[in-house]
Amino acid sequence: MEHYSTELLYGDELDNQGWDNLKPFLCFDYTITTNQFHTTTYKKPLSKDRIHLHKEIMRLHNKGWGYTKIHRHLLMNGFEVGKSRTTVDSIIKKIKKREEFLSQPIIDGIGNFRVEVRD
Repeated sequence: MEHYSTELLYGDELDNQGWDNLKPFLCFDYTITTNQFHTTTYKKPLSKDRIHLHKEIMRLHNKGWGYTKIHRHLLMNGFEVGKSRTTVDSIIKKIKKREEFLSQPIIDGIGNFRVEVRD
């Protein structure tokens, strides 16, 4: 059986003779990708009326109704919506864009490990 040094495995001191005041540091990069630091109107809470309107629009849209038919339905049922039927189409697009923005995942990671010698 060969003799081997256990100092490498169990050492708790660093022999830094000749390094004077220099000390080694383990450094790494932490990267995070998120929209949580972005100021946006998407995070502004909606009023109860607006939430009710959006739910009704998306319920009908998911049933396969077109925006013209949805617009007629909303007007007949007392919802406050713009005069033009394309208003509903714009609302649907904005709802989808908002949901897409707010549902983005947070991506993070640690990498680029290195030892740097500093004072």
